[in-house]
Amino acid sequence: MATLRVLVVDDHPIVREGVRRILEAQKGLQVVGEANDGASAIALAERLKPDVTVVDVGLPDMSGLDVVRRLKAMDDAPVVLVLSMYDDAEYAREARAAGAAAYVVKDSAATMLASQLWLAVGARGRALRSDDAPRATAQEQIALLTPRECDVLRGIASGRTNKEMGTELGISPRTVETHRERLMRKLGVSTVAGLTALALEAGVVTRDA
Repeated sequence: MATLRVLVVDDHPIVREGVRRILEAQKGLQVVGEANDGASAIALAERLKPDVTVVDVGLPDMSGLDVVRRLKAMDDAPVVLVLSMYDDAEYAREARAAGAAAYVVKDSAATMLASQLWLAVGARGRALRSDDAPRATAQEQIALLTPRECDVLRGIASGRTNKEMGTELGISPRTVETHRERLMRKLGVSTVAGLTALALEAGVVTRDA
């Protein structure tokens, strides 16, 4: 079975080790290199030609988003996932604008990182999965939502508060929060940034929204 080769970039050794363990627990994924700063990441990516690179948004020598842009400008550019400690929709939009395929909050990495990676690599990743059940695409996941849940997802991904969405939709902020909780359960996403990344992937909102 073919294997996706992954480069992990983070300035904390403990985080790199944790990411390695999460990814290599999945058949079809192999961590082939680690870097602790942006310059090393770019050099390793040029040499190793990984299929996927997981990049921390905060690096000691340059912004993780600058690393994303440099990686995406390469020939045979890898799929790039951004790791961040911030559950913030604006950061998620900036990461996607830089070229990242997914934005994963570190607090949820243990449960979300591998699944977001497979979603990000799309059909190629699904073909490499060890089980026979293909992962739903972002569009297929969104199709499970009610129209009102889609409205709330669009508002979340656009950075609106519960109060603002409630005013726009003619419902209470508490009802908005109930829809948000249902969204997270249905989509298997536990953070605002994760919802935003999925909405962008499915085309529910655009990067400029």
